[in-house]
Amino acid sequence: MHQEIVLENHPMKIAIASTFHPYRGGIAQFNDAMAIALRDEGHTVNCFNWSRQYPSILFPGVTQIKSGTSTPPHSRSAPLDSISPNSWRKTAKIILCDEGVDVVILPFWHSALAPALRGVARSIKRLSPETKVIAIMHNATSHDGKASDKWLTRRFLKRVDNVVTLSASVTQDVIKLAPDLPVKTLFHPLYDNLPVKPEKGLAREKLGIPVSAKNVVLFFGLIRPYKGLEVLLEAANSLSEDTHLIIAGECYGSWSKYEKIINGSEAKARIHVFNRFIPDEELGEFFVAADLVALPYLSASQSGVTATAIQYDLPIVASNVGDLSNSITNGETGALVEPGDSKALGEAIDDWFREEHPGLGEAYAHLKASKSWEEFARQLL
Repeated sequence: MHQEIVLENHPMKIAIASTFHPYRGGIAQFNDAMAIALRDEGHTVNCFNWSRQYPSILFPGVTQIKSGTSTPPHSRSAPLDSISPNSWRKTAKIILCDEGVDVVILPFWHSALAPALRGVARSIKRLSPETKVIAIMHNATSHDGKASDKWLTRRFLKRVDNVVTLSASVTQDVIKLAPDLPVKTLFHPLYDNLPVKPEKGLAREKLGIPVSAKNVVLFFGLIRPYKGLEVLLEAANSLSEDTHLIIAGECYGSWSKYEKIINGSEAKARIHVFNRFIPDEELGEFFVAADLVALPYLSASQSGVTATAIQYDLPIVASNVGDLSNSITNGETGALVEPGDSKALGEAIDDWFREEHPGLGEAYAHLKASKSWEEFARQLL
């Protein structure tokens, strides 16, 4: 039985050391929203960004920085560098410059950052033992990771007071790594600041998708091996001839294996590829142009794409892995299939489009109420 640390219900001084704007990706988006939600609850929140997140040699994408005009929570400058131990100690001192910091939140999602986060946590506890250090574990080990990930994650967990996860599957992984550490399972909140929905016809026209297409399936997000894009591409051959696919996201690694499948596919003319990072301001065009989101993941913890799909009221057909089943109810909000089964995936997509689903709106209204950022901020502390 894990006994969690209970913090008094009063305004607190909170520091978050992690990734924020202008870094791109789902973690930065999550952290920005979390900081705003905690401030809305009356807490004082200071955000400390990386001076260098991943060394270039470890980053598989084009760039770590996004452009745009979105306004993030105010973040203080920090020397936090993933490969400079001296910066970890300096960051801890800067965080504690404000007297009486109650909580330091350290989001974790990749083992490459574990040494730096461990270094910050260690220095915080040495300089201010009464300050609570909370790890928010998006994953317990890195997606597509190596055996050394577990070792790095375990060392990091030894330096925190308790853990918050976003899914039951990650909670179980944390317990295996640190059996005596208090763990609280929350959820991935839904984003409520998404771009305004364009008209469907205009969205499709802008993306070059036939406005008359009966069914459009969207695969969205960074393309990495664990996301199983090849399973969806193989399923495309069996989909009805009035179904189009949108593949939208930057590929981390080689695109050639996906390109080979597409070039040999009977559905090639109905597969529309946008192999690039999709900025926030274009998000609405892709989700509104679609009628369904496909998540053919081979493994997963939880998915920010799921949260976005729900906010845009799109059904989801996904692999039954990780925590995806908590948002997807067969026949109501989508369908779940076994991972790696392209035949089952194709059948589930076709079945969804053939049937009526009057309960989708009501089910999503309930999810939006129960998975708000306001509720997340309340439960977090």
